[in-house]
Amino acid sequence: MTAPPAPSREVAERVVAAARERFAVRRAALFRLEPGLGILTCIASAGPGGEQGWVEHSLPAGVGAAGRAVAEERPVTSADLLADARIPVAPWLRDAMEREGLRAVAAAPLRFAGVIIGALGILDAAGRTFSGEDLGRLADFAEEAAAGLAGRDPS
Repeated sequence: MTAPPAPSREVAERVVAAARERFAVRRAALFRLEPGLGILTCIASAGPGGEQGWVEHSLPAGVGAAGRAVAEERPVTSADLLADARIPVAPWLRDAMEREGLRAVAAAPLRFAGVIIGALGILDAAGRTFSGEDLGRLADFAEEAAAGLAGRDPS
C-alpha cells in the first residue's frame, strides 16, 4: 500500500486543537512519517505561543515519545521526558519543552489501513501522569485522526 497523500494544513490543525482540548493538555503535536525515511516531521502543533519551535522540525524513529511510539508501534508515556533515560530527546525538542515548561508526555502512532503514517503527541507540565486508560483513549483518537488525515471515513 502506498502512503496516503499529505494531509491539508487545516485538517492537521483541527486534529491538534481537538487533541489539546480532549486531553486537557498544554500542547499537542502531530507528526507525519516520511515514507521510506523513518523520519517524523511535525506538521501541526497547538499550545501556548502557537506552533513556533515545533512545526517543520523532525525526529528520527525512536527519538522523543512520538518517535518511540512509531518505533514500538504502540502508545508510550513518560511522566518526565527530559529526565527519562529510556527515550532520547532531540535538541530542538528539549529546547521547546524547557521553554514551555513541559515534562509529561504521551504519544500514539497514527495508523491507517494497517500502516503507520505518523504520530500524535500530547504534552503537559510536570506532575501530570497519563494512565493506561488515557493511553487507550489516545490510541483511539489517533486512529480516528489517521483516517481523517488520510481523507477517509474512519468507519
